[in-house]
Amino acid sequence: MSGAIYAAASGAQAQRVRLEVLANNLANLNTPGFKADQAVFRIDTDAEAPADTGGDLLEPGTGTDLVPLIPVATRTDFAPGPLAQTGNALDVALQGEGFFSVQTESGIRYTRNGSFTLGPEGLLTTSDGHAVLGGGGEIAIDGGVVVIDDNGGVHVDGQEVDRLRVVTFDDPSRLRKIGASLFAADAPGMVPAERENPGLRQGYLEMSNVEAVKSMTEMIEVLRGYEAYQKIIRTLDESAGQVINGVGTPT
Repeated sequence: MSGAIYAAASGAQAQRVRLEVLANNLANLNTPGFKADQAVFRIDTDAEAPADTGGDLLEPGTGTDLVPLIPVATRTDFAPGPLAQTGNALDVALQGEGFFSVQTESGIRYTRNGSFTLGPEGLLTTSDGHAVLGGGGEIAIDGGVVVIDDNGGVHVDGQEVDRLRVVTFDDPSRLRKIGASLFAADAPGMVPAERENPGLRQGYLEMSNVEAVKSMTEMIEVLRGYEAYQKIIRTLDESAGQVINGVGTPT
């Protein structure tokens, strides 16, 4: 009986973790460059796993919800988001693979959020104040008309002052989310490679790749699943109580 309660409690915990991830995705529905996360689970090694799992990393809804699951990580979906036209000369959207490079207090970080602005010292920065990097380091904007071409060239009053540093990685899934649409490439062996001809779009932003309707539908499914596990736990607990109270009772 206790094993059954453990399996049901594990299922409820898995649904709770899924709910937290979905809620965070929906909270960032309008965050430019945001990439949706998905919770990943592992079958409890003390429980017998189905033979068709194909490995020990599982996602809920694969037919394995009836065995104890242990949350182990979140997986980022790097699929591109839709482009939104803003008309802002300092907004830039990446098409295809790649990340903008920005300088933070903790070192160089990477982002798909191309919502840039001018800092107090005339530097091109993110909305959080991190300097956007080009081939020569920080990019100074000293002039009136700013044009950013498809290849990342930054032109101020007709003169190219630098080129946005757009990089790619062999395995983007190893990037670590650190918040504010930033990623850290601090896993062993991760080396950024400059992307040539990144196909940038000035005056556009890549929006979040979160699918609102799909996420809301999944959230309803998760809530119902959580309630079902609660009912199972309650039923098992009541059954166990009846068995315990019935032991030694004269018939």
